[in-house]
Amino acid sequence: MIENLWLEVIRGNKKYIVGGIYRHPNQNIDEFNNLLDQSLSIIRNTKAPCIIAGDINIDLIRHSSHNSTADYVNNLLVNNFMPTIIMPTRITDSSATLVDHIYYCEGSNSKRDVNIKSGNLWCDLTDHLPNYILIVNKYITIKRNLACVRIFSDRNIDKFKKVKSEINWQQLYLLDNVNSANQYFEDLITRCYHSCFPLTKLSRKCSKDKMWITPGLKLSSKHKNKLYKKWLKSKTMKDELNYKNYRKLFKQIAAEAEQSYLNHHHHHDAKTAEVRCDDSP
Repeated sequence: MIENLWLEVIRGNKKYIVGGIYRHPNQNIDEFNNLLDQSLSIIRNTKAPCIIAGDINIDLIRHSSHNSTADYVNNLLVNNFMPTIIMPTRITDSSATLVDHIYYCEGSNSKRDVNIKSGNLWCDLTDHLPNYILIVNKYITIKRNLACVRIFSDRNIDKFKKVKSEINWQQLYLLDNVNSANQYFEDLITRCYHSCFPLTKLSRKCSKDKMWITPGLKLSSKHKNKLYKKWLKSKTMKDELNYKNYRKLFKQIAAEAEQSYLNHHHHHDAKTAEVRCDDSP
């Protein structure tokens, strides 16, 4: 039995089949390969492009020295599935193995109008490196919509106070219906709010960042990743200790920065709400 999940993803007039597979390390490779072959035959008959990804726990680095691994790879190649991850995905103090796999089959109806980009990410969240695959259309450029934010600077808050203080409330007092009066009041305040705190697009660089990530934290994160790479390459106890000590300190500082930002943001929201209510009639 194979632990697997298959999805059909449709984008425009194109259909992709996406499969996620997990193979337990103790499962017999030949048995797994036979079961996988049945699924691959069904997929091939659909003629649709397909991506298979998963923690397979078969080390592809051993394909030339291990018969069962060679049979597994040949089975995929015969069914037109090409491996897109070719570097080790699990690196420890004493080993480097390629056990997390992504395969791509373009399907027999493919127009070959896409580029495939894939690889591993340097990441110390787990002992398995994250893998990715991108299917990029050769002829379409996707324009990314940038996030918008409101800037609650002291200057904008002062402007909001000034504009609100200049509102003529006489019309409000002439209304004898409480619902109409409330709507009139809300519309005036909302217009002032949108005028003084307009939506502003973030730059492409800033839109990717979490709000509490400071320039100093960015530098520290890069240094942490350098220490991680150095340890993976050298595998010495000294580099391991340097990396783990720095990672512990980085996590502590990043958590404090996040908490400080959230506390300040909560205080700022309360202050803004207070400003909106101070001069209400």
